[in-house]
Amino acid sequence: MQPSRRASIGLEKRERTRLNLIAAAYRVFARKEADAVTIDEIVTEAAIARGTFYNYFQTREEVLTAVAVALSDEMNHSIWAQSAQIEDPAERMAIAIRQFLHQAIRDSTWGWVIVRSGLVAAPLSETIKTGVTTDLEAGIRLGRFQVVNKQAAIDLILGTGLMAMRTILGGHSEPNYPEQITELILKTLGVGEGEAHSIAFQVLEPLQSNRI
Repeated sequence: MQPSRRASIGLEKRERTRLNLIAAAYRVFARKEADAVTIDEIVTEAAIARGTFYNYFQTREEVLTAVAVALSDEMNHSIWAQSAQIEDPAERMAIAIRQFLHQAIRDSTWGWVIVRSGLVAAPLSETIKTGVTTDLEAGIRLGRFQVVNKQAAIDLILGTGLMAMRTILGGHSEPNYPEQITELILKTLGVGEGEAHSIAFQVLEPLQSNRI
């Protein structure tokens, strides 16, 4: 076997093991609060040796972040594909907020992992923060949003979304709660009341996604 082929097989095997670890951690984190999860539980779930875990991650927090990044990035890329042709940053932001919250309604396991990793992954991943920041800056530049402090607005959007997801998962919300939250965020950012309602309650197309 050629050395290059041998190296390629080794890399593929390493990536499969890493993905197996992330998938196993996803199942464990879905069952328990993040602080209660141990590395031994993840190792047992993945059916690997403890030493193998440390070839990929050094701490529980590292693997939790990897799970959150895998979930949020996959979701965010699907949302971008859906909204890339939409010019209005308010509409793009509304789609993103609603898709994340509706996904928590459809898949509570996914939702609990996102909620339980929300602060540890700070916040979830750079892909989400970049998407929020891009739409927010575009909205400010176009006069769609009236924002005094950009960082405060980012914290408001991400924090409100995370707490709304927790409310949904706790069974304390109405079916259109994602739309209610989205309308509230848009109004807080300066979109007029009637327009915020119209944008938040537009028809939402389903996403194509692949879970880890």
